[in-house]
Formats: sequence, C-alpha cells, structure tokens
Amino acid sequence: MRVRARRVSGVRSAVVSVVSVVAMALCVPLLGACAPAGGEPVAAAGVAADVNPDVQFSQEMIPHHRQTIRIAELVADRSTDAYVRKLSEKLIADERADIELMESWLRSWKAQVPPEGADDGHSMPGMISAAQISVLEGQSGAEFDRTWLTLLAKHLDAGVEMAQTVQAMGGHKPTVDLAGELISGQKATIAEIVKRVG
Repeated sequence: MRVRARRVSGVRSAVVSVVSVVAMALCVPLLGACAPAGGEPVAAAGVAADVNPDVQFSQEMIPHHRQTIRIAELVADRSTDAYVRKLSEKLIADERADIELMESWLRSWKAQVPPEGADDGHSMPGMISAAQISVLEGQSGAEFDRTWLTLLAKHLDAGVEMAQTVQAMGGHKPTVDLAGELISGQKATIAEIVKRVG
C-alpha cells in the first residue's frame, strides 16, 4: 500500500508540474493574457493596498481640471488679449476631454467620481482659493490678464506634481500615459506664461 501511495503521489506531482508548465507557456505568447485586465489600476510595489495611485490621481485631477475650466471661463468677458483668450479656449476643450476620460476609468473601477462643486477643490494643495477667484471675477483688461496668468501658472505647476507622482507609482498604463501628456503640455504652458508675465 505504501508503494501505491507513493506512486499516486508521484503521478499527482507530475500532473501539477505539467499543468504549471503548460499554463506558463500559454501566458508567455499571449503577452500578459494571464495577468490582471489591462484596464484595471495596478498599485506599484510598496504602495498601501487601500491607496491606489491610479484611482487617487483621477479623483484628485478631476477637481483640479474643473477649477482650471472655471477660471478659463472667466476670460471671455474680461480679456481682449489674443493669447489669453486662445489659451483659455484650449484649456476648456482639453480638460473637459480629460475629465470625461478619467470619470470613465473611475466608473469602470467602481470608484467614486468626485461630485460637481464639492468644496470646489479649494482645500487641495495647489488649488486656487475662493478669495483669489473672487479677485479675478472683479478684474478686467491687463490687470485681469496678469492675475489670471500668474494664478494659472501656479495651478498648472501643482498639476504637474500630481502627474509626476502617478508616473512614478501608477500601474495603469493609460493613466501613466495621460500623466506624461499633462506634464509635457503644462510645463510648456508654464514656460510661455513666465516669459509673458516676467
């Protein structure tokens, strides 16, 4: 009986080994077909399980983008500067598209989408305060342009920092790709603003 038990055990071990080898062989040519779905956020090694960088990025960048749109919408009635008007229109279009994309990711992950107007994001680092927006609303012409560009540059710089964080810690490729686009685009905008404001 002992001999038979050993043989059965040996057969089982062999079967397990063969199954493992076959599974590995199938995974390799499919380039990750056995890995988690590509659309799911993946936390980087060393990141706490309850803090996913990809989810956190979208949940924080959405209010950031909404505030960018809010101040960009002030331009039409307060500025005649061609650069300021063109930049505001571009920001509104680009950031609305980004928001739609990030909201779709959050819904697919069953994560909370930040509600509209919730604190308006004023409490987040790098966000424009309610008092600063109030000042903008009361200005026009060259005075408005200078204040608007100065606040926008600081606001975009905070967005760059957020994007750099998810670039280093995120695991969801579309999120990391978006972060890279934001970094390059916003750095270029900041550099142009600095040249204009001095």
